[in-house]
Amino acid sequence: MAQIEKEIKAGIGLAPIKFGMLKADVKNLLGEPDEIDNHTETDDEGNTESWHYDELELSVSFEEIDDMRLFSIAVSGEDYEFQGKKLIGLSKPDMIHELKALSIDDLQAEEWATEDHTKQELVFSENHSMNFWLEDDELSEIQWGPLFEDEETIAWPE
Repeated sequence: MAQIEKEIKAGIGLAPIKFGMLKADVKNLLGEPDEIDNHTETDDEGNTESWHYDELELSVSFEEIDDMRLFSIAVSGEDYEFQGKKLIGLSKPDMIHELKALSIDDLQAEEWATEDHTKQELVFSENHSMNFWLEDDELSEIQWGPLFEDEETIAWPE
């Protein structure tokens, strides 16, 4: 399994993984995933394939609508950093404070219902194409994707 940097790059990826890569290229870098999920959100979006790497505490997703190119990365390990800050495990107020200090000030929040009645909340930044998933008011996962030039045009990283 390849070494990856633990620094989250908004709109770009997680070196050496970049949004827009093909599945074969990601597999060459990360190896075989521990688990593969396939799901369809809506008929017009097509299939999404997610690969999970347990040891790395990392998931990558490819969307059919984007020719099965890498479209999303999610991490849950406390050693991942965003702009030099370790965020996983922070309380919601501490996370929001840190994000605002990093000039991420377009945060919006949505509560999500769970089957086991765990309090789950999504805090997101559209400008940075980032999702921050909280469970019982603690940040448990960061998910991000490429930036968009407009509502439909993806700005794939170079």
